[in-house]
Amino acid sequence: MYNRTIITDAKQLEPVLTKIKQSKGWLAFDTETTGLHLQKDQPFLFTFSFGSESYAMDLNEFEVPDLQKLMDSFQVFDFVMGHNVKYDLHMLANCGVYYNHNNLTDTMTMARLALDTDATMSLALKQLSKKYLFEDAGEDEKVIKTALTALKRLQTAKLKELLREHGVSKTEFDRTISDTVFEPSDLGVFASHYTNFLKENPEPNYEDVYKTHPEAMMSYAMNDTELTLELAKKMYPVLKVRDQMDMFKRENDLIRPLFEMERVGLNIDREYLETSRKAMKEYILTKRQVLKQSAGEALNVGQHKRIKEIFEEKFNTKLTSTDDRNLQTIEGGAKLFAETIRELRTLEKWYSAYILRMLESSAYDGRAYTQINQSTAVTGRVSSDFQQFPRHAIYKNDGKELFHPRKMVIVSGGEYNSIYYLDYSQIELRVQANYTYDISGGDLNMCRAYMPHACKNAAGEDFDPKEHRDLIFAEKWFTNESNEIWEPVDLHTATARQAFPDVDPKAPEFKDLRHLGKSTNFAKNYGATTKALMEQFGFDKKTAEKLNQAYYDAFPKIL
Repeated sequence: MYNRTIITDAKQLEPVLTKIKQSKGWLAFDTETTGLHLQKDQPFLFTFSFGSESYAMDLNEFEVPDLQKLMDSFQVFDFVMGHNVKYDLHMLANCGVYYNHNNLTDTMTMARLALDTDATMSLALKQLSKKYLFEDAGEDEKVIKTALTALKRLQTAKLKELLREHGVSKTEFDRTISDTVFEPSDLGVFASHYTNFLKENPEPNYEDVYKTHPEAMMSYAMNDTELTLELAKKMYPVLKVRDQMDMFKRENDLIRPLFEMERVGLNIDREYLETSRKAMKEYILTKRQVLKQSAGEALNVGQHKRIKEIFEEKFNTKLTSTDDRNLQTIEGGAKLFAETIRELRTLEKWYSAYILRMLESSAYDGRAYTQINQSTAVTGRVSSDFQQFPRHAIYKNDGKELFHPRKMVIVSGGEYNSIYYLDYSQIELRVQANYTYDISGGDLNMCRAYMPHACKNAAGEDFDPKEHRDLIFAEKWFTNESNEIWEPVDLHTATARQAFPDVDPKAPEFKDLRHLGKSTNFAKNYGATTKALMEQFGFDKKTAEKLNQAYYDAFPKIL
């Protein structure tokens, strides 16, 4: 049980600073903020817990020097932690407060290293707390979310009233704004009213909840730092038992460098994006007309059931699924219909995922920001929602380029004049192969997928990865057991070939099948079942079962 105190002014902060000076051990801190943008949004509440004490501060009541003094006092603790701590460091930096000491850690990292986590396990604070601390750990959050929902419903009610005043159908309005290529001008004469409404009624956030439910928000915020500390107490001993302390230290040392990288962001060519947006929207609308003519009715590419019905009714073609793999096989009179669906799906996805997203992300100051997540991937690599920048452009049917994702970033900073995009093929599996070599001399089939393991060269020399690294592809290697020429194996291709033996690996459509194999391999490595493959990737049952079996058929031959 923690003793809770609300600090209301700088004078009340002094005895707390004295108590901190006399303390040791661990401290957890957290911020409640106006939103998730790493540069634009601001913290309005600050909470911290150590020992058996919890404190909350309304940041509007304190000057920056007072907050900086408080943060600097935390250097006396062995660990200063947060759950996704870099986000809270960003929020503090947005109001001019920085933490430049080397005792930071993150309980998300602790969870990934200490717990038997998998790809489907949530690392959210409340989910971990409910599982490892107590079942009702999320009850206080329900109060806050209920209050936020009430504010959003009030905003919706205001919008409905505005729509009634101007004779606009709510159903038609919802259909219009949910369109991928929607922009306010599509609302015609109502556009200005809607734009003014959004300015006067911004999306409610936690600060709005705080204004109406201050005590509940304070309690919720302090509970978060208390849970963070209690989780750390349970997980840290497991780290030590599992001999993860060296890895834990490396992850902690990464926090501040990654934070500094995140604050730089990417300089976005908004003019190029806006030009691409207009061209892409025009082309999408043109393609929608082609789709309408082919189908004989207005249709969107997400209406899977209706699309299957049209194939059967109009083209006498029965499909088990309308996924890309099935649509690629369509020939004859239905081919234009199938190709238009496929093209529109790609166009609308890129329009939303790249153009709109990056325009929105860079609207604040021309730069786009993202967090580099240390703990999201089970395999240990970092991840980010900016990690997919395709190397190819998207084109119109006449060959004219519509948009290239890698042209939207403008290189900036110091003497740099170029940018590199690196992608390591099957990096996690290669690391696993090297790991088996280091601990047991190498798993025969797994290592042999990537290197001439247990092979000899023409001179009769046994392959050694340290001595022969530069010669792997420079000369021929022969397997010890059968004297066959060694060739590297693409694990994902092997699974796809096992599942779809009738498709030539050199055929253009095999690229998409290999992607299915890749998705299956990584999902299965984390224990995914056939049902999970259907739910996670949208496979139909037949395809999921085929890929599931292919994994077991192909991998023993390789692994």
